[in-house]
Amino acid sequence: MSAFRPIVMIAAVAALSACSSAPKVWPFGSEAPGETAPSDGRISILSFEQKLEVDAALAGRTPYVPPATEVADWHQPGGPEDNAARHASIDGNFSIVARRSVGQGSTSNARISSPPVIADGKVFVLDAGQRLSAFPVNGGGRLWSRDLSPRRGRDKNALGGGVAFADGKLFVTSGYGFAAAIDASSGQEVWRTNTQAPIHAAPTVASGRVFAVTNDSELLALDADTGAIQWTHQAIAEPARILSASSPAVKGDLVVAPFASGEIVALLTANGRRLWVDALTRAGRLTSLSAINDIAGRPVAVDGVIYAASHSGILAAIDQRTGQRLWARGLASTQTPAVAGDTLFIVTVDGELAAIERMTGQVFWVTQLKRYRDEKDRKGRIAWTGPVLAGGKLVLASSEGQAVVVNPASGAVDKTLNVGGPVYIAPIAAAGSVFLLSDEGKLVVIR
Repeated sequence: MSAFRPIVMIAAVAALSACSSAPKVWPFGSEAPGETAPSDGRISILSFEQKLEVDAALAGRTPYVPPATEVADWHQPGGPEDNAARHASIDGNFSIVARRSVGQGSTSNARISSPPVIADGKVFVLDAGQRLSAFPVNGGGRLWSRDLSPRRGRDKNALGGGVAFADGKLFVTSGYGFAAAIDASSGQEVWRTNTQAPIHAAPTVASGRVFAVTNDSELLALDADTGAIQWTHQAIAEPARILSASSPAVKGDLVVAPFASGEIVALLTANGRRLWVDALTRAGRLTSLSAINDIAGRPVAVDGVIYAASHSGILAAIDQRTGQRLWARGLASTQTPAVAGDTLFIVTVDGELAAIERMTGQVFWVTQLKRYRDEKDRKGRIAWTGPVLAGGKLVLASSEGQAVVVNPASGAVDKTLNVGGPVYIAPIAAAGSVFLLSDEGKLVVIR
């Protein structure tokens, strides 16, 4: 199975979905860490082609990670609504304790694209067949399930969708082109709204609103009680994107949404008024895949700063209120950064796991994870997803069906686990465990 399966051209998948559907690299004039910007504000493309390397200024320092705390729930696709997942405690030594089927796995016509959520002692999963199911978090059979696919219409398959939890309800988005609210205790549908376009990513729920981005790069704000669309924001449409579980971040009265064009936009949650926009796009790459600008990982909002990375090769720290870049690095990623203490942990599209100092963008350490099934002949490219910080370790999973446990202080791989199937969705950590949802519809529990 190809590690590049998550990359999908919109034109190619439109028939399978429910509905038809060059700014400067340094636009704010800041200087890249360790570089001096020319007087005209430009940054050399050649300087961005350098391999990630440890910064000499951090010699002798190691990342600070706050102690693990008990985390009972994982309500949103990114944990909390700001996507800044807490360091969760683990009730074991990082061994696989359970594998169970939770629904239909991915196929060429349908796929799992979003993580499960955990609330009230239950794990909720949306499978590739658009069936939403509830399971006891500590093991046991299915408590209830609901088939959310439309009973009428010509569309028989849908790619992706996701789920979030708030106020006793599950909020679901679907590749069939709708959003819905489901009672979390019974599985009964509360409301359903036609979104006019497919939604491959999970929603984010906050302050009585459901925020979701359609495949047409439109941000929707729906009333969580009724499903009524309160306001929308249309970003630049992009013909190519990465099929993944990117979701907005909400912090206070601000919603920060990522788009396939490489735009990241901050708006007021109440009315959708745009406060600022940045473009994490990078010209000069050598392959067609690298020209995809999508921000496929979720932006993280923490301590007044937004952290986000694009597939085309920009990782940036942006002031939450002004939109001013604080720093940026040449780094391509499809994953959500894990932010903890003074450090941001991120894995690149080339399998480099890096620890980056949050204030400056300088690199503590870089660990090269396995890139190919056959490293000698460079065949069988491997994609990595994560990390999540749990039990004092970083946990990542791969398209090759492995999970690795990494020391956040040094980057050393402490343990490798055989998951048993490819994983394209980042791990989550709650209820004393790490949960992996494989592409085959298996929920793997690590404790």
